[in-house]
Amino acid sequence: MMIRKNSYGAFTLVEMLIVMGILIVLMVIGITAGRFAINRANDVAHQNAVDQIYQGLQAYYTDNRIYPGNPECGNAACTIEGLMGTVASPGILGAYLDSGAFNGGTKATFSYFVAPADQQTVLVCVTLGGFSTDINLLRGVYCNGNGFGVAGLISAGVTVSEKSMTTVTTGAAEAIVNAGGSDWDGKTW
Repeated sequence: MMIRKNSYGAFTLVEMLIVMGILIVLMVIGITAGRFAINRANDVAHQNAVDQIYQGLQAYYTDNRIYPGNPECGNAACTIEGLMGTVASPGILGAYLDSGAFNGGTKATFSYFVAPADQQTVLVCVTLGGFSTDINLLRGVYCNGNGFGVAGLISAGVTVSEKSMTTVTTGAAEAIVNAGGSDWDGKTW
């Protein structure tokens, strides 16, 4: 009995192209899923930072019965940067938050709005996806506070009615982005 031996022992070109095509599809799926996970993690870090700032503001309110406004900020507009300060020079909220524990996530713009008349209504917001000047990269705005549904807290006629806003080209989210704020570069103000 004679055993035939193939004259070649490797894969054919067609087989190699099929394997490479499958690998490319799997890589694209993996990269897409990885990018989604990174964006989601950054969004959660930003949202946690806003919630942490709001908790500090609540503690401040408990002691002072008002939220920080122009008089407390040296007759200048209060910003998150001024309220938080740095590790070396804590701001107004430094006594209410753990020193150095603040983690604002990746680069984002944090905004602070307080009702000027009575300083009883406040909103803290953050842009998701970058600084407020990077309008094409923004994926939305997240806010926390007790000022939801209060007309004109951001600017005349604008009402923030929900915590997460995914459209930054209309309404309240656009007003928050246009109002500017404190840019967090991922490490410092």
